[in-house]
Amino acid sequence: MPQVIYADKLTEAYGTEKCRRIRQHIFTELSPIAGDLAAHYVKTAERSSFEHANHALIDIHNQLRIEDLNLCADHEELLNAAKRFAEKCYLARNRTEIPLEAYQACLRIVDHYQVKRPSIKGDNLEPALNRMSCHRWWYRRIQILRLRKIETISRNIELVNRLRGTYASDYTIHVKRKQKERNRLYLASTFVGNENGEIFSLQNLADRSVSNPAIRRAELMVRIRGFEMVADHLGHVGEFYTLTTPSRMHACLHHGAINPRYDETTVLQAHEYLTHQWSLIRAELHRQGIQPYGFRVVEPHHDGTPHWHLLLFMPDKHREAVRKVMSHYALMDSGNEPGAQEHRFKAIAIDPDKGTAAGYIAKYIAKNIDGYALDQDLYGNDSIKAAERITAWANTWGIRQFQQIGGPSVTVWRQLRKLDKADDPELEAIRQSATASDWAAFMLAMGNPETPHRSHAIKPFYDESKQLNPLTEEVYSPLIGRYGDTAPLRVAGIVWKGMNLSTRKHVWMLFKVDSEDVTLRSEAQAERTQCHAAAVSLGLVSITVPTPFHHQEVNYECPTQH
Repeated sequence: MPQVIYADKLTEAYGTEKCRRIRQHIFTELSPIAGDLAAHYVKTAERSSFEHANHALIDIHNQLRIEDLNLCADHEELLNAAKRFAEKCYLARNRTEIPLEAYQACLRIVDHYQVKRPSIKGDNLEPALNRMSCHRWWYRRIQILRLRKIETISRNIELVNRLRGTYASDYTIHVKRKQKERNRLYLASTFVGNENGEIFSLQNLADRSVSNPAIRRAELMVRIRGFEMVADHLGHVGEFYTLTTPSRMHACLHHGAINPRYDETTVLQAHEYLTHQWSLIRAELHRQGIQPYGFRVVEPHHDGTPHWHLLLFMPDKHREAVRKVMSHYALMDSGNEPGAQEHRFKAIAIDPDKGTAAGYIAKYIAKNIDGYALDQDLYGNDSIKAAERITAWANTWGIRQFQQIGGPSVTVWRQLRKLDKADDPELEAIRQSATASDWAAFMLAMGNPETPHRSHAIKPFYDESKQLNPLTEEVYSPLIGRYGDTAPLRVAGIVWKGMNLSTRKHVWMLFKVDSEDVTLRSEAQAERTQCHAAAVSLGLVSITVPTPFHHQEVNYECPTQH
């Protein structure tokens, strides 16, 4: 393997023959990142000694090799590992008839391989046991663990910074590109059909939904602009805040060199720290009767460490109190360290004479989605490539990049945009504000910015999912999910004055591209015309596409249809 040969040659001058054999073994097992590990080995040996470099390399190997699970193995080997672990759980489960004992036995296997435990609801352990006995569940968990472990190691060995790979490692970017291509092929080759025989591809739906970066960005800007218009109407002021983590959580300094204070805090741990800080801030503001509203944006520093930007609106009398509370909690941890006062918390008052709040935050929205209308990021990188790396960073760590704070439900907003003309004049006025993309009018119709969702005039309507039987063409609602838990309710419309108004126009099911039914139907031009008309009437549809798996038999799984 070229990577292994390169790594061996790069490090051959260090240590004894025994050291070289150990390195060769490690480089072979961790071949996808062997070249980077060898470069770090040389750097460590030059800074300290080859003994120290050996210990660092062995430590990395121990993180990525968990007994018979090699996180750097190829996908076929990882799939086989997932099958072995599922079989272990299946056997452990069948050794006892007591569900709690079976659950604890399976958890020991799950914890041993460091994957995230399945969640449980109430006292029903059966769905969790079914998950731990399913190799697809294991494969998904292993893939997440693999990417996060490698990304953490890459960050620790200086591969994620402005000098090497900004925001995320090159390895993660390569993996995410391949995954995106697989998802694109899946969307293009998979169709949905309804009870009327109308069929179109998931790719077409994804392009029309908030899965499309351009539509996602436009909707966010509409909502932010709506918040600003409401704030102007109420005489409120806008503030732009930045919250960052203590120095010990940053892997590299701002110029790219290693941070001597770094304590190997992971990206996810740093984000959880900021989340906890924000919960303390909101609790204190609530005690003081202050409820700001606006948006939060999470983005990475050059070394992947997250920081938050918040655009918040509030009455002018609360401005100083909010700053004081946020500054207090931001500086609770290591508040006296150098640079803390200048960088840990920043507050900028939005001056309408210099520009709008929406215009101020627009560059942060674009930077974190698709780089639209930007030339470069803060570090001189091409904006489109920077947006790709930021998106890969967020996907790897499961970080929600944008979050609305206060205001009405965006779920209700999206459902109203799907609703047909209403007979009730009051509801029709609200529906028209939503379909006209007038977030400010919609927000005022739902109540003032401080009104809790439970007091809003319109709430989301949740109903059982509907599926179409491909053999009988009958519509039915599944009672249980893939793993035996109760099938979750799906958003199906709105609740208005105690009435459930459904926005569902059709019942859908999936077809593969080589399905005979799809082929026959797609030959008819009239059907294609109907499909186009139906696609236009669907409105925004959010689609999440899982990573495709090998077509293997799966325990406790029913065919998924939509």
